[in-house]
Amino acid sequence: MARRDPGEARVLGLWTAGWLFALLVAGILRFGDLSVQWPVLLVPLLWAAVALRPRRPRARGRQAYGEADDDLRGWPPHDDVPPPGRPAPTREMPASWQQPWPPGTSDRRRR
Repeated sequence: MARRDPGEARVLGLWTAGWLFALLVAGILRFGDLSVQWPVLLVPLLWAAVALRPRRPRARGRQAYGEADDDLRGWPPHDDVPPPGRPAPTREMPASWQQPWPPGTSDRRRR
C-alpha cells in the first residue's frame, strides 16, 4: 500500500476520530450511562492527537524500481537450495489415512 502524504493522512485521521467520537457518543447515550462511561470518549481524542502530530515530509527522490538498496547477492544461501534432480524438502504432515489409529498403536489403518 502506498504511503499517504502528511496532509492527507492528517485529514483521514481527523475524519476517523470525528466519526468514532460521534458513534461512541450515540452509543453511550442510547445504551449506556455517560457519567460512568465518559472515559471511552478519550479514545477518539487520543486518535485526533496522533493524527495532528507533526510528520516528516515524504521523500521526493525515490529510487527507481531496479535500483533497490538491498543487496540480494548470495540469496538464498547455497545450503538452502536442494541439488538438481532432488525435490525440495517439505514440512507437511502425512495424510491422515497414513497415520496409525489411534496414535501409538500398531500398523492399523483408519478406514
